[in-house]
Amino acid sequence: MLMYKYLYVTITSALIILGSILVDSKQRLSRILRLLGYSLIIVLIPLSAFYLEIVDQVSYPFLLLLGLVGIAVTLHTEGYSRVLYGIARTLQLPMDIFAASLLLLYTSTMLLEFVVFWIITELIGFMIILSEGTRESWRAGIQYLIVGALTADFSLFTLLAVTSYHIGLDKALTASFTDLSGLGISVGPIITVLLFIGFIAKAALVPLHFWLPDAYTLAPSPASAMLSGVMEKMSIYGVLRILQVVLPHIVLLEYLLVVLGAVTVVYASAQALVQRDVKRLLSYSTMAYSGMLMSLLGIYIYTGYSISVLYALYTLMIAHGVAKSLLFINAGSIEILANTRDIYELGYLSRIDQQGSLATITGVLSLIGSPSTIGFAAKLYTFIVLVYASMNYGVLSIIPLVALVFLSASGLVYGLKYLSTYYGGYKPIRSRVLKYRLLSIAEGYGLGVNFALGLVVPLLAQYTTLGLLVLFINFVALLGLIMSYIFILAQKKIRTEEIWLGGAYP
Repeated sequence: MLMYKYLYVTITSALIILGSILVDSKQRLSRILRLLGYSLIIVLIPLSAFYLEIVDQVSYPFLLLLGLVGIAVTLHTEGYSRVLYGIARTLQLPMDIFAASLLLLYTSTMLLEFVVFWIITELIGFMIILSEGTRESWRAGIQYLIVGALTADFSLFTLLAVTSYHIGLDKALTASFTDLSGLGISVGPIITVLLFIGFIAKAALVPLHFWLPDAYTLAPSPASAMLSGVMEKMSIYGVLRILQVVLPHIVLLEYLLVVLGAVTVVYASAQALVQRDVKRLLSYSTMAYSGMLMSLLGIYIYTGYSISVLYALYTLMIAHGVAKSLLFINAGSIEILANTRDIYELGYLSRIDQQGSLATITGVLSLIGSPSTIGFAAKLYTFIVLVYASMNYGVLSIIPLVALVFLSASGLVYGLKYLSTYYGGYKPIRSRVLKYRLLSIAEGYGLGVNFALGLVVPLLAQYTTLGLLVLFINFVALLGLIMSYIFILAQKKIRTEEIWLGGAYP
């Protein structure tokens, strides 16, 4: 199986990277190769589940997120690079190499692979943050490397040391996670902190949070979309992998994740409300969702590894990944069209970017959990799971429940603030810049994924009746949105074709 995995991953990565190399000389072939490569990432899930068993179930949601977000990001990167740099390969190749490194990490089945590919992914992410070459990007990159990366490396080597102490270094390096899960290695409170402190920092939980807003804001928009949509989920992946290998001090870990996660939700959501930079607003929103996911992960441990909580965690993770990557992609389009990211200098962008306005609405609707999007299913499942946990397991589950309510309420406010750049706003934008078509294609794809997942995910729910109800609500809401949009277009056509008495168009 290991040979099949390496062969599959090598072919997939080669298609993506070869497409990046050819992006300026043979554009159509380049797009075909890259889209095929990212599609193969998604295909790996059913292939492994039903036939070859190349990777285990822990990897499935992360590979799905990487494939879905990767398609949008690779298309957006090409358009973004052509507009800003004149050629695409300047940013295209590093971004697709970054995606390939994430693929290697999320397909790890051995401890050695996990440690090596984690470090490689961190270093590539560091170089991408530095790609603008400014003093601010260097400062953000160094903060990311010291706080977000080196602490995780410290936890990884602690894991390697603990495992080696029990079975020897040679066996620890070559053992699979399946083999390690049967060893029953338990550790005390101090080792538990050492094992998980790096992933707490990677998730940007308070007080190790300050690196994330600068890193995500100063990176190029395609990089921000990949960092927020996919790479930020490495913290969840890391915790789940460690839980396969080691039995930590359960009480300490669950309180650590739940409390720090909830505090991060409140702090980051409040910060998002007062930001005026579009990308910085989205960065703090990402931090808030990261706190929510880690808090939910604490409840997963608290409930004795409940499958219902894990399903809610995965659904919320994917919902945030596809919605936030879409909004970061849209932020790149805003920057190109308006030459600013200052919300108070923007307004009425929908007049010159209709596709972007639809993408913005979709992303915001998904973030606030509105029906018709995957965000609705994710937040509803999470709410139900947390209510059930608080009634049956104890008061600790109330903390993330309150955090979820605060996250949704604040998300509605800063979501509307973000929407003001396209509808209403502070200063109307008058731009003669024509939007590069790949930017619109990437946004259109992300828009479709959010709505499609809103119809597909309910079918996978643990409770069939609830899943069918959510599916029906999302379907009806989606029809309502489509009909409303058609009506608006019809009204707009009537008004623009109508001649006023003075002979001028309204």
